[in-house]
Amino acid sequence: MRNSSAKCLYICSLLVTGCAADIFGKTYVEINSNLSAATTLTVHCKSKNDDLGDHTITSTRAWGFKFRPNFFKTTLFFCSFAWPNEFHRFDIYDENRDECTECIWTVFPNGPCKLNETRGINFCYPWKASMQLGRKPLM
Repeated sequence: MRNSSAKCLYICSLLVTGCAADIFGKTYVEINSNLSAATTLTVHCKSKNDDLGDHTITSTRAWGFKFRPNFFKTTLFFCSFAWPNEFHRFDIYDENRDECTECIWTVFPNGPCKLNETRGINFCYPWKASMQLGRKPLM
C-alpha cells in the first residue's frame, strides 16, 4: 500500500511540474499596426522574466512572440508603443484578462484592439493612464 501511494505521488508531481507546460501549451501574441501607412511603430515588450527588446512594426509588417503561461495563471507581458510624437503603454497579455492561445492585437491611435475570432469582433482598450504606469520606461 505504501509503495502505491509513493508511485501515485511521484506521477502527480511529474504531471504538475514536468508536463504542465505540455498540457497548457504555448500562447502566441501578434501585434499589428493600424497607424498611417507611413508611420513606423516601435514596440518593446517585457515580462517579469523576459525582455523581448525593440521591434519595428509597419502597416504591412507585424511582430509576434510565443511563450508558455505559468502554472499559477499570473503571466503578464507589458509593452511600450512609440511613434512620432506619441508614447503609450499597455499590458499586451494579462492572463487574468486574456483567455486566448492566439492573441491578435491591432494598435490604433486611441489604443489596442484584440480580435475575438469566435465572435468576429474586436475588444478595444484605452492606453494605460500616466498615473497607472508605475514601471520604469522600457525604451
